[in-house]
Amino acid sequence: MSVASHLLGMVVEGSDDARTVPGLVDRVVEGAVPDLKGKLGRARSFCGLDADTSFVMWSAVHQYPVPRRHGHFGGKPALEDARTAVLALRCFVGRDPQPEAVVLVRDSDGKDAERRQGLEQARQDFAWPFEVLLGVAHPMRECWVLAGFIPESKREETSLAALRKELGFDPTARSHELDASSKAAKKSPKRVLDRLTGGEGEREARCWTEPALGHLRQRGNGNGLAAFLGEIEARLVPIFSDAGIGDNAGAELGPPQPSAPEGDEASAKGPSHS
Repeated sequence: MSVASHLLGMVVEGSDDARTVPGLVDRVVEGAVPDLKGKLGRARSFCGLDADTSFVMWSAVHQYPVPRRHGHFGGKPALEDARTAVLALRCFVGRDPQPEAVVLVRDSDGKDAERRQGLEQARQDFAWPFEVLLGVAHPMRECWVLAGFIPESKREETSLAALRKELGFDPTARSHELDASSKAAKKSPKRVLDRLTGGEGEREARCWTEPALGHLRQRGNGNGLAAFLGEIEARLVPIFSDAGIGDNAGAELGPPQPSAPEGDEASAKGPSHS
């Protein structure tokens, strides 16, 4: 059976992130490589560390039997997530088949600079045999979704106006000012997003599939989204641009690959020791 042309590893918080990240990747790549418009599902697939998985969760990385990273990074102590990220990258080095790029996306949980620097330490730790893309959602993934929320109805306009009054600012324009410390808190990104989308997955998805990339970059300047889109453009687009995929690609690359997992099963499996 035909497989996707480009295999991309993905380490994220959970299944919601594993829907959002591929959607953002596709937006940027399709925008930069016009020949892939409508064909990208055939040109790439995402993987975790086990067969038939499309992502691995950060919380599961330590289950895998590879040597741990000890000591300093460039003479400096390891920062937040550096060692876990190195462990994940080492696992992907040993994966068969090996991905062409690995995407590491983490919630900041209020530690934006430290987590970003820790992931950067991991990226610089070794001459990895694949591209490494970094993303830190500040303070969490829901803020990236909020950056793309544009009211589609009178009800949504009313909900957004009420939230602006309640919070004292527009949560879609300044989502980085929300607080991820408690799901029930007034400034909780999860609570705010649920108020606006009604908890509907399809409505959420339209927040990253429909707005112009310029809108996402502008609204995502403070929450890490703009930086992540820049990572995709700088490190992933060249992989697809150099592939020479043209108008006949659809006939060569096999059936479309899903852009996102359907549930937690894609990441919840433990390491395979067979």
